[in-house]
Amino acid sequence: MKCVYKLEHKNCKEIDFETGEEICDTKMLGFFSSKEKCNESIKEYLLQPGFKDYPERFFIEKVYADIDDYNDKVGHFDKYVYYLSHEWYDGEYDYQTHFGYYSSLKKAKKAKEMYKKETEFIKYPDGFDIGKYLINEREWKEGFFSWSELDAEME
Repeated sequence: MKCVYKLEHKNCKEIDFETGEEICDTKMLGFFSSKEKCNESIKEYLLQPGFKDYPERFFIEKVYADIDDYNDKVGHFDKYVYYLSHEWYDGEYDYQTHFGYYSSLKKAKKAKEMYKKETEFIKYPDGFDIGKYLINEREWKEGFFSWSELDAEME
């Protein structure tokens, strides 16, 4: 497969007053071989606490294998997606950068080494992460706490 579909749930709660960007609580739900498989998973998630309170917050994105700032040749996913990202904390907020989706751990590690040399990441070399995701496997197995549940309990 040259592409898969990334499924996330984003609950945006705040605005960063300096940048104007939304600050979201994002849950990576998995990578799927088709939009139909994403929609089947959404139906299952909507039965779980938290997700059912925010049904409009599911996002599906089509992603390609092995495309990043250093490589423009599309690869092929087999069983797994290797997702390269970087995260750092400034004392108030977490910042995350998404680099790419890779068909092998070797390709993800090679990209990581290239990005580590860039000025904005040199100070945070430990912030890199390569996640390994089985295609068509739901990643988030449980619901999550939501404020609407707490409000209902308090009434």
